[in-house]
Amino acid sequence: MEKNVQATPENPVSGQKAGGHKLKDFLKTIGPAVITVFSWLGAGDIISSAVSGSTYGYALMWILVISFLIRFVIVNTMTRFELMNIKGGSMVEAFASISKIYPIFLGIAALVMGNLTIGYILKGAGQSLGWFLGFGPATMWSGILAVIIVLLLGRSVFAKLESIFKIFLAVLVAVFIALAIYCQPDPAEIVRGTFLFQLPESSGTYDVMLVVLGLVGATAGSLANLFHGINLSEGGVRNPEDMKGQTKSLLFSVVAGAILVLCVWIVGADILRPNGIEVNSLQDIGTALELYLGVVGAKIFYLGVFGALFSAAASSAIGFGKLAIANLNELMPSRKGRYEKFQYDKIYPIVVIGLMATAFIWSLPAMPGQVYMTLFVNSLNVVIVPAIACGVLYVTNSKKFMGENRNNLFENIVLAATTILAIVSVFKTFF
Repeated sequence: MEKNVQATPENPVSGQKAGGHKLKDFLKTIGPAVITVFSWLGAGDIISSAVSGSTYGYALMWILVISFLIRFVIVNTMTRFELMNIKGGSMVEAFASISKIYPIFLGIAALVMGNLTIGYILKGAGQSLGWFLGFGPATMWSGILAVIIVLLLGRSVFAKLESIFKIFLAVLVAVFIALAIYCQPDPAEIVRGTFLFQLPESSGTYDVMLVVLGLVGATAGSLANLFHGINLSEGGVRNPEDMKGQTKSLLFSVVAGAILVLCVWIVGADILRPNGIEVNSLQDIGTALELYLGVVGAKIFYLGVFGALFSAAASSAIGFGKLAIANLNELMPSRKGRYEKFQYDKIYPIVVIGLMATAFIWSLPAMPGQVYMTLFVNSLNVVIVPAIACGVLYVTNSKKFMGENRNNLFENIVLAATTILAIVSVFKTFF
């Protein structure tokens, strides 16, 4: 694949036109990052930060900073590989070239984590919609939403629905920002929690290590980070010249996500905790808004969370489905290049429908609570981090793949530290 395309009036590079920069080219450049960040946002970020704040105050703020730093470095490094590797292949292809164990592991992980991730997201979406409307069991609403997503996925009406739901999310973010400012948090407490690197004793319902791993898994991500390469490819962003714009858009997305998480954390620490409210469901967070903003505040929360979760459920189904097929193609080379895009693959709808159908099982009444399931699933992400980080560390430092565009020292330190941190955390938690 030819990577270095020279800009000419007849053949401009991505993001440039003969007449200058255009808005549509800018949107095309940031599009993949926006799509990726919406697959990140969900109940995981909101619940993990609310539980952390309500249970441990600001003591775990340092985990938040480290997690978002890890996310930015890993995804930005992956982006540079996608756009600047001299072989022109994807990260999934590079992993497969290291060992066939990678596509086997990542393919199975995509199906398992896809089921669990969509499961807790769908469960939360059903609960939020039921609480907003004020009638009907959450299981019923989760089932209805699963069917709607499957039937409308890929259709123009679905994109319009998502646009509306993203407006709901934007309103929710504005409410959380306003409420966080109203709380007047103590800056000294936030600074202390950010730089003292303390690990408090477990208290409340959730063990401190479960909260820590859930927070790292929700914010640093793991398998979901691989979605970005697929989004770049299918979004037509493949030239080295796009790297600077991608870094800026990714930084914007990470900072926006961090602001939302910080505001939810403040609400947890300065509203939930002083009032003795323990987060056992999304409804407990809604209670916090109701205390200060009345019933309307709670309704805004449920509607905004529903919008975020609906979009996240769809994005996760698409992302995990494509990731599973991408790894299947590496195990069966005869399938590669058969379809222009993953969604054209004949097994794509089977994978997506299978993920949604099996994910619905977690919405049944006998299944674990939504908060516990969210923390547990996000903590499982940390188990996958070492495999991802080691692979990224190898291919992005290889002359065979990157030539002169290899990692800098800071990126290598972060990737190596992430791998060590994840391995130690997994060992301490499970062994």
